[in-house]
Amino acid sequence: MGWRRSETGSGGGGDEKAAAAVPRGCVALLLVGDGGGGGGGGGGERVVAEVRALGQPRVRALLEKAAREFGYGQKGVLRVPCSADDFRQAVAADAAGAR
Repeated sequence: MGWRRSETGSGGGGDEKAAAAVPRGCVALLLVGDGGGGGGGGGGERVVAEVRALGQPRVRALLEKAAREFGYGQKGVLRVPCSADDFRQAVAADAAGAR
C-alpha cells in the first residue's frame, strides 16, 4: 500500500491534466497542513494514494477529520487537513499493521 507526491504542478487550469495523471486504483488528495479551517484556496501538497489505503484505520481517521472540517461536498481534489509527513506515517503504520 502506498502513496506518492504528485508530479503535477499546482497551477490553475491544469485540473483536467492532473485528474488524468492519477493512475487507476488511486486517488488524488490535497494535504493542507494541520487544517486551519475555512477551506480557502492556497497551499497544500498534492499526493496520490492507493484507494485501498483509504480504508485503513489511521487514514480513515484523517478522512473523518476532513469531513468534519471541509464537509462532504468538496469539489475537485479531496482536501485532507494534515501534513504530508502525518499522512505518510498513517499510511506506513497501517500498512505495517496489516502484515
